[in-house]
Amino acid sequence: MDVFPSDYLVHNLPLVMLSGLASPQDPEPASCNYPLLQENGVRITSGLLPVTSPNAGPLLQYFLELDASHAPWSSKAANKDVVGSMRFRVKVVGRVASSLAQGLPLHYLPTDGLLQQDVILPPRQAEPPPGSPPVIASGTAPTPRDLHSPLSPLSPSSTLFPDGVMSPLWVAKHQDLLPSVFIAFFTLTADANLSTLHDNQLKTEINDIKKTFTASLYKTRFVAVILSEKSILESPEIDERLASIRRATGLDPKNSLFFLPPNSSPVELQAFVQSLLSTLQPLCIEYYRDLSKHARRKRNRGVIPLPTAPPTSGTSQTLAIHGWNVRYEFKLGVLAEFRQEMDAAGRNFEGAYEGLLGQDVFESIASWSPRWNEARLLADVIAIRIIRCLLWNGHTTSAVRKWQGHRDRMRDLTDRRGKGSANYGWEAWESRWATVMAELIQKSELPIFSVSNVPKGVELALTTSTYSPPERSFPVGERLPPWELLHHPGYWLNIATRHLYERRIFAEAIPDEDRIPPEKLRPGGASKSNVYDTYLCPEPFVEYSLSRESGVDHSALIMESIRRAIHQFEQRGQTRTVEQLKLELAQEEMRTGNWGAALKILRSLWVGMSWRREGWLDLVAEVGWALRECASHVGDGGHIIGPEWELMSNCFAPRPAWQYDLAKCLDGLDNVKSKPAVVLRAGDVISFLSSRYAFKSAESHVGDMLASQLAVVSSAQAGSVPATLSEIKLSYDGNLKTIFIRHKPTSDPVNTSGKFPQLVEIALHEVSPSSDPSPHFSGKSYLAGEADLSFHPGQAKIFGITAMLREAGDARVVSATFSMATDLFDVDYVLTFDENDGTGVWWTENLGVVRKKRLGRERTRAVKILPKPPKMQIRLLDLKKQIYTNERVVINVEVVNEEDGETEASLEVRILGDFESAPTLSWTQHTEETPGEVTSENSETTLDELSAISLPGHVIGKLVPAAKTVETFSFHTTSIAADYILELKVLYHLLSDWDTPISKTLTVSLPVVGPFEANYDFSPRVHPDRWPTYFRIGDVVESDKDDGKGLRSGIAQKWCLTTRIASFATESLVIERVELPVLSVNGGVDCSIAHENPDNTGSLEIAPSEIEETRFLLDVKKFSLEDRRSATLDLALDIYWRRKEEGAELNTSALAVPRLLVPSSEPRVLASTRYSSVIPSLIHLDFTIENPTMHLLTFNITMEANDEFAFSGPKLSSLQILPISRHTVHFNLLPTVRGAWIQPQLKVVDRYFNKTLRISATEGMRTDKTGVLVWVDADG
Repeated sequence: MDVFPSDYLVHNLPLVMLSGLASPQDPEPASCNYPLLQENGVRITSGLLPVTSPNAGPLLQYFLELDASHAPWSSKAANKDVVGSMRFRVKVVGRVASSLAQGLPLHYLPTDGLLQQDVILPPRQAEPPPGSPPVIASGTAPTPRDLHSPLSPLSPSSTLFPDGVMSPLWVAKHQDLLPSVFIAFFTLTADANLSTLHDNQLKTEINDIKKTFTASLYKTRFVAVILSEKSILESPEIDERLASIRRATGLDPKNSLFFLPPNSSPVELQAFVQSLLSTLQPLCIEYYRDLSKHARRKRNRGVIPLPTAPPTSGTSQTLAIHGWNVRYEFKLGVLAEFRQEMDAAGRNFEGAYEGLLGQDVFESIASWSPRWNEARLLADVIAIRIIRCLLWNGHTTSAVRKWQGHRDRMRDLTDRRGKGSANYGWEAWESRWATVMAELIQKSELPIFSVSNVPKGVELALTTSTYSPPERSFPVGERLPPWELLHHPGYWLNIATRHLYERRIFAEAIPDEDRIPPEKLRPGGASKSNVYDTYLCPEPFVEYSLSRESGVDHSALIMESIRRAIHQFEQRGQTRTVEQLKLELAQEEMRTGNWGAALKILRSLWVGMSWRREGWLDLVAEVGWALRECASHVGDGGHIIGPEWELMSNCFAPRPAWQYDLAKCLDGLDNVKSKPAVVLRAGDVISFLSSRYAFKSAESHVGDMLASQLAVVSSAQAGSVPATLSEIKLSYDGNLKTIFIRHKPTSDPVNTSGKFPQLVEIALHEVSPSSDPSPHFSGKSYLAGEADLSFHPGQAKIFGITAMLREAGDARVVSATFSMATDLFDVDYVLTFDENDGTGVWWTENLGVVRKKRLGRERTRAVKILPKPPKMQIRLLDLKKQIYTNERVVINVEVVNEEDGETEASLEVRILGDFESAPTLSWTQHTEETPGEVTSENSETTLDELSAISLPGHVIGKLVPAAKTVETFSFHTTSIAADYILELKVLYHLLSDWDTPISKTLTVSLPVVGPFEANYDFSPRVHPDRWPTYFRIGDVVESDKDDGKGLRSGIAQKWCLTTRIASFATESLVIERVELPVLSVNGGVDCSIAHENPDNTGSLEIAPSEIEETRFLLDVKKFSLEDRRSATLDLALDIYWRRKEEGAELNTSALAVPRLLVPSSEPRVLASTRYSSVIPSLIHLDFTIENPTMHLLTFNITMEANDEFAFSGPKLSSLQILPISRHTVHFNLLPTVRGAWIQPQLKVVDRYFNKTLRISATEGMRTDKTGVLVWVDADG
């Protein structure tokens, strides 16, 4: 948009002038740019000095920060320059006449050209033409001539006189010279001696400025800002002085007079500026609304005013009424834009546009007249302003339609009434019009095209849009052509580039006689410049100069447009368009002879361009040939070899008369200074050599010969020189050595037609680092072979490779590197094989005919190398069917050598399992046991880790063929049942092949289970000993002084622990004895344990699933009589057992016993029975009530009658029991039933606590939910 007058296209903002904040050092009056507006202007001067307080500089800086001259042209764009909903243009003017005269220092100087010496308001009327009568200002006599604005078409001094429509000076008048608000800053002195004098001067200055504005008839609002040197607190009279100034000047304190105290903080200054402009916002809007009303009234009159002077000879008439309407509509649009009412501005501009291009204005102007180009310029400006209004309001599709409509109407006008559209002038306008659209979009900063807020690392194409969807005014679902949608700026810059190409074509077609400058024409010769359309473009002799040293540089214009478009497309990730534009840019650089810049562009384009991946081979070839040409001129041999290698492929169209010889591609290039070494990769170029690799079998063993084939096919251009490689390198991943196939020419006739493939078997030999003075891998050996590596066009060679396998593991071919080494260059082409390619074939030759067959597997480029199959046999002798916990296990291992030769072997034993403690392993011939080393079987296991317990290798020694040996080892199982895995590995090698280790592994699962489980019943018994008491002499005994247990012996209790041992073994076991050791005792008691039947503790045999019962009697006695704590017993059940066979070892299984609780602080009732020795059917039933507390307890005892028995004893009684004592209540029962359980119902209730005591059964009895049960024999 630089070719258009800047005043025409600037975004109109309310002009706010600041006076008195600064003074310029080298003032340049702005009115010098507008000579029509300088003469007879109203000058506003001031005799007071500029403000020099410390707040002046920061205050001016905050005002300039709110200047929105460079703000985005969008209502939605976030901008800090916005105050409320209004934007301003801030312009600074100075007071230099007085300040420079007195030599005062300058405190602040802006650097953006916004400073002026003083203010000159443009005159409202132009000067009368020369020779006219003088104008009488007093009005006593009528003026003989009508005077108008200096910019009016009615004034002879105006450039528009007599029939011009609009001039950019009118926009500049309101945007630069005529402010809506004039803010003057003054200092309020703090000197008490000079305050009255200075206040009077200040009042006079303000009144003079107000009178000047009033006399100018402009409605500019005057605002005074007073900066005090002291605050009101420091000088209270300031308030009165301000009131005096306000009364004398008549300024409204709400919106015309403002006061700023000194020493304000930056935040306060910034808030003051924002508050001031927010207050002035409605005043600015009202100012421009009054101007709009004035213009609208003049338009509605429908009368053309009389001109100051009649038109001169040669002009037909003054501006018609339709032209005046266009002028008024344009003014109304600009004034609406000043008010930020973009909808109204757009409507006014539309009216001006339609009126301008109507039959009565544009169509009436002769194409040879200068007014024609002025009208075209005005039409372009109005169209640009309409598009800006549409983009401001978000009407993107309407803006595109307006852009297209204006272009079509201009083409129609130039074709009908101008000089046509088939010339360089029209193409220049087309490119400029597209560039204008791009710049409008950029200045609008539409959010949909923003790329500044894209997160880092996110692909741009996924987060930005390349075009804007249509606005809501279009119906949903309406199908619009894509060119009617608003695209990002790069799209429009690309359109501009296309027209720049056409402009150059038309310029180059200009005849030589039309390119002669006027000063060089022969006498009498006529210039033909008027034949060409030169609207906003140079004359033909400048457009395409004969000297070629001056004139328009079309290539520079094209390259600049392309670079701008590339930047836009790159920001949005449009790779294909970027590559296309880069190619065009490189071609333009080549056109201008800038080979280095072109090489730099093509070098980045050639590597990884999308055209190669997507199959656009013509474009790939074009880039390749261009890159080769640039590299040839620059002397870059590396970038000659790469394109040559790629263009050798017959997938590209052959270049006529070009000799394809890769080995001689650098011949004749003297500017290549050094020998280039180039590495090409399969993904970066299209190679004329293609390759496939396949292993014959998917699995093989160590020591076998592995066969594989490398098929290489040449798809070089027909007629090209055969390509001779120096070597082919095959790289593997795994336990395979690198293979080198080196070139060795052969004299045997070969098939060069490419019709039949050729199968070549290669003999490999191992090359060690010591035998090769320049090994390819330092410290590593490799395999090497020789073959003829010359490839004719279309020829296919299959190289058969056979190598011995040395190590087990997985292996696959990774890549093949084709190397060519010449005297001038070295090149390596690296082809990486796809691991999952399932198209492998195997080539065979029969009677001279080579055929292929498909391999029936998916992964033909990978092989699994298995260890050499072992023939050593491992057997376990006499292994038990079931292994139990806490058992010593003895295992005999038989090793049999079934190899054909003598071996040397060792045996390794590992036990895998989930252990808490490692078992102990030992060989029988060793005198000491060696604990196993615990390692992890799988380093990746985290949760369910298995422990690996391994012995050092147990040496077996040498074994001749068919020899056998038996090795014995033992270990102890843990106390926890687990699944053991026994791993036996024989490591050996044949004495005839020391380098090949062989192993044989035998894995056996050993489930280890517990042989026994037990449950327990803990019940009380009546202790036969007498309780100690405080109420009997002799019960108090002296205890051992070192005992520390107290002065009295405690209460003794008797308990019975019944154990029921169940066998979970799969065979009969022999239990030698069962013991109940005490692990720990808590609660201040002494515990002794004994078998209930000591005579019946011998060995016994327990069958599978059989249950054996054993009772233990526990005597528990408190150390102190005063101790009322409950006691706990921690016991274990030790079972000593062995297997049933003779000589079996005795094992011990320790079973956990739940913690036993012995209460001693609460009263309890124990029931016991015995049969009468006199009457066999009589049962003596005793209830013993114990009171271990220190309280006297009273119990109510009730025996309920029952039909199953008769009883004698207290039926209902009350019993008092002393502290720490017990009492037995006797009952005699005579049952009425036989062979059944009877249930005596005795109820014992604590009278004080009203608590019913639970009755516990002792030996021979049992309990249920309702009470105790007594068994009655059938024969009683």
